[in-house]
Amino acid sequence: MAAGIELVGQGHQVTVLEASDGPGGRVRTDVVNGFRLDRGFQILLEAYPAAQDILDYDKLDLQRFSPGARIHLDGSFHRVGDPLREPAKLLDTLRAPIGSPIDKARILAFRRAVNRGTLESVWTRPETTAMARLEDAGFSGRMIERFLTPLFAGITLDPALAGSSRVLEFVFRMLSAGDAAVPANGMGAIADQLAARLPAGSLRLSTPVREVTANQVTLEDGEQITADQVVVATGQSEAARLTSAADRGWRGVTSVWFSAPEAPIEEPVLVLSAAGTDPINSLVVMSRVSNAYAPAGSTNVVVSSPVIRAGLVDDMRSKLGEWFGGQVDGWEVLRVDEIERAQPIQAVGLGARGPVKTADGIWVCGDHTTDPSINGALGSGQAIARELSAASAA
Repeated sequence: MAAGIELVGQGHQVTVLEASDGPGGRVRTDVVNGFRLDRGFQILLEAYPAAQDILDYDKLDLQRFSPGARIHLDGSFHRVGDPLREPAKLLDTLRAPIGSPIDKARILAFRRAVNRGTLESVWTRPETTAMARLEDAGFSGRMIERFLTPLFAGITLDPALAGSSRVLEFVFRMLSAGDAAVPANGMGAIADQLAARLPAGSLRLSTPVREVTANQVTLEDGEQITADQVVVATGQSEAARLTSAADRGWRGVTSVWFSAPEAPIEEPVLVLSAAGTDPINSLVVMSRVSNAYAPAGSTNVVVSSPVIRAGLVDDMRSKLGEWFGGQVDGWEVLRVDEIERAQPIQAVGLGARGPVKTADGIWVCGDHTTDPSINGALGSGQAIARELSAASAA
């Protein structure tokens, strides 16, 4: 949709084919018994440059999380804030048993380091694994285990922090530059806003594609559509099926949505488990972030882990009982999202980023060609549209 919007703005005609019954791919929101459930716990980092460029944040009515996080450790919750944005939380942060005072000072030093240079320069820096980058920055094992691993595992779905250090630095830079938020009516509002900007009739839903060539698309029902250019703007596995693009694998996530009589945490804050990512990595009371996530008088709680396995939901509920006691007995499961293809793996050595044109002349874009995020998806669509317009004008 980002590619289509950009191309229409440059005077081209577009047809967007969507196999599903609604736009957005992984960025969708469903209403279940009056509760809004995103497809897996998701957030929008407001500092994403592509999102700032193409989305209307005011119309999305973004609802923001409190900066920082609460960390659950040894039966208690500890507040970890951003001292540059929340000076009043500095003392709480210094007291939190997640690392030494030197560790916490190194957070500020790391912040300065990742914010040096242009944003694009992040993707050309020397590369190692995310874990090695944190170790090289001097963080203690305690700080990495209790705070940095849960934080980044929840965002990158990489509990071993084995992926690219460039992704780590990009995410940290985005976190330091702006708030985490969700649209008031759920993450699917992002997709709905994009769809509304496409010309009437140009977005065709429930239209799966069988095969593509450089100038033709064949639908599953046999219909053929010709075009000057064809762009495969899908998840990487579907792109690999339709073209010669590589499928480098996926990271998965389990998100369990609960209705609760009352909120276990009153603040709109990310709660992280310092004891590891299994069975719980994060918890958020979504109806404290946005009232629209739950009907009046009810509470919407989402619990997530970058793990998919049998018995996980039962283990999550048991752990929640340890955290909050008997009040969890009244929680009802609204839905369990086991999303095997949540984010494409961004391994060390991936190489060039940007528009891809296969040997047989098909264009490919998506977050698997840039970085595994909403920013990567939007930015890759914009970039490929600009490349196509430049090629057509040549």
